[in-house]
Formats: sequence, structure tokens, C-alpha cells
Amino acid sequence: ITCEVPWWKELLLSSDATADTVDSTRLYQNNTAALKINQLRHDLSQILSRPTMKDANLAHECYYSVSHQGAFLPRHMDERHEELKGRKGWLLPSRRSLSWLIYLSDENWTVDVNGGALRSFPQEKLSLEPDNINSGNGYYARSSQQPNGDLQVGWLSSSSSLSNNDDGVRPVYLNSWFAPIPGAEPHCVLYIVVNRDSHDNETEYLTHPWLTDALQGMSVSDFLQAMTEQDARSKPSSSSSPPQLFLQPEMAQHFSLLEDRPAWDRDEIPQGAVVEDINPVRGRLVVFDSLLVPHQVQVIKEGRRSALAGWFHEETQQFPEDFYSAME
Repeated sequence: ITCEVPWWKELLLSSDATADTVDSTRLYQNNTAALKINQLRHDLSQILSRPTMKDANLAHECYYSVSHQGAFLPRHMDERHEELKGRKGWLLPSRRSLSWLIYLSDENWTVDVNGGALRSFPQEKLSLEPDNINSGNGYYARSSQQPNGDLQVGWLSSSSSLSNNDDGVRPVYLNSWFAPIPGAEPHCVLYIVVNRDSHDNETEYLTHPWLTDALQGMSVSDFLQAMTEQDARSKPSSSSSPPQLFLQPEMAQHFSLLEDRPAWDRDEIPQGAVVEDINPVRGRLVVFDSLLVPHQVQVIKEGRRSALAGWFHEETQQFPEDFYSAME
């Protein structure tokens, strides 16, 4: 059972209240949770270099969830690239940025007795690039988004020569505003970001550009899944079976989507990921990137599993203002 929290939207619209700015005579003087959640949004916006997450007018979400014996939640993602959501993805003013939960389950909750663990699949080893946007820690504050707003859609494994054999995985991004030739309409293309010999970050393309409108109703996710499987079986420099989308068969062989549903259906662990079970013990706060972490809820064996939860939003990537001027 889930329901929207009644005080949430009022809190957001009340001059963007925080624990430091709320007048003690106002509604929130006794709503400690409201103040702390809003302060968390502000703090994480700054720490993770997600400035638009501070905007109180975005569709930040908050709900109350209660589950009982036998309930579970299949593996899923909380957010995906706009291009993977169909045309409506570009019409929405904001997208989910961070998922958060504050557990309020029965006291003395244990996974062995009560079940209901939050099972997540984070990457075990992530290759980080030197930071050119000054996040303060020397590396990108987030791998799921480039400074220009391109979002991540998959991973390239360390076994690929493109990953520089650094014993990690590299984020694969989707650029929806790629111009293959001057004057062309926007195409899509997959790429990674590499750093060679301490030079500036370079874009390394994995695929040929494609037009989503040419997919004849096929979703971008299904298209990428199908082409990955097909091109992984192709042969380099072969006239009889060359790769159709990826520039090299090796790229397809070591690429995996964030939302790899065929693998999920086989109950496989995502490529390069580890299994982390989080006990939904009362008072525990959990925050994770809405775009990056596949997760599920294990079957509840007994007891009442509850949480105050939601998503902090950030702005949807905007159409590049200089797209057409850059081609003149």
C-alpha cells in the first residue's frame, strides 16, 4: 500500500523551507521529518553537483509505503534516459535524480526472521575519470551524467580494450543530439569518456549514429538490446556479417544496458555488479542514484515493513541551444 504524503507539496512551496529558514511558528515546527528531508535535498544537491535539485518547483515525490507478509517487489530501475522513455521522456520538465527511503518497520526487524531486504546491485569496481568540473574530490561526483547533461544507459566491461584494462567498468552514455553531418537532424549515439596520458577527457564512440524515428515503433531499449546481441556475434572486417550498430564486435560483446531485462528474467546478477542486501531496520536512511542502481525487495516473511520514501528530481536535459548554429 502506498499513498502520497499530504504535507510534502506544501512544504516544497513554502519558500523552499529548510531547517535553518523555517519560522518556528509555522506548520513545520513539529514536523522534524519534513525539515530534515528538505535539508537533505539541499545538501545532496551541493555535494553531488546537481544544482537543479534545489528547485522546489520540480516534481519531487514523497510517499508512505506499508507492506505485509508475502509482499515483494521485482527488480527494476527508478529512472532511465529520456530517450528510453519514448517521446514523453522529453516532454517532462524533470526526472528522478536520487531515490531515498527512511524505514519505519516493526522494531527488531531482521532479514532472517522478517525478510523484506532491499536487494541492490551496485557496481563493484567503477573506473573514475579525473574531474574537469571541480566536484571537490578529484573525480566525477556522479558517473551517471556528463557535464553536458547526457545520461548513462549502460556499462563497458574492463575486458574491453577500450576500457584501458583498468580492472573496472566504464559508464556508457547516450547523446541524443548528435549531428553526423552539418544540417542533419539530431541522431543518437553511444560513447564513453576516456583520459589518455593526462590529457583532457576524450569522447570515444561505440556505435554508428541512429535515428529513433526510424525504429518504426520499436523502443530504444529493445533496439539496443537486439543490436547488442546481433553485433556481438558478428566478425570484424567481415563483408558477410559486419556489425550493424556497433563500430566493432568487441564493443557489443562487452556492453550491457543498465536495464538488462533479459538477464534479470534469468535472475542473473548485472555485469560487474555485486549483491548488497539492506535490512529495512527502523530509522535507517538509504539514498541511491535513481538511474544507476537496479534493486528489488525480497519477500516479507512476517511483520509490517514500512517506509517514508520518495525521489528528489532534477531538470530534464534541455535541447542544445547551439545545435543548429554550430552547424552553420
